[in-house]
Amino acid sequence: MGKSRNELPELQAELTKVTAAIVNQGMGGAAEKTVRTLQLLGPSWTGLYSNSWQIEILDKKSTGTRRRGEAKPIKSPKINASNLKGTKSAKCSIVNLARSRGYAQDERLGRFKRGKVGGKNVGDRPFTQQGQANLRFEDTSRLKEGYRGDIGGTPGGFSSATAPLDWFKTYTDGGRFQADVALELNNAIKKVKSRSKRLK
Repeated sequence: MGKSRNELPELQAELTKVTAAIVNQGMGGAAEKTVRTLQLLGPSWTGLYSNSWQIEILDKKSTGTRRRGEAKPIKSPKINASNLKGTKSAKCSIVNLARSRGYAQDERLGRFKRGKVGGKNVGDRPFTQQGQANLRFEDTSRLKEGYRGDIGGTPGGFSSATAPLDWFKTYTDGGRFQADVALELNNAIKKVKSRSKRLK
């Protein structure tokens, strides 16, 4: 009987390790893929917005460089068995910390100009290679106030954007985000199946 009484804690410990593996490989992998997709789909002028994503799992955070330049991948925070003690579910959140996020995600109206604006040199073209590659032009100017991706509409001049209008909403609400998450979670479960067999 002494041996069997010791088996339960070991079983619980093993279950916790498997859960941590699923969280890291599944939830963490899905978060990393989501951020990378958001970086590739989203606007890139200075690169600051692309590098301002943050992943949080169980109060542990990983944040981008929050600097200008080409988009850098973000590694998800690693979860171990001790992080799961006393928790019934693992939650993950992905947020952008840039002050310009509302404009970048076409959620806030604004006035978008190029060149020197308010003492700052915004530039006439994107600073990043990604932005230059995705830059699209209209041979008409922007409306006085509008969304970042809504270019053209006023005769004279020209306007441009480095990502389509409503790119963020299209990704998060259009089914692709949900499909990416499901794929990563399913792959994680398959990877830990061999380990789980020892618990049967």
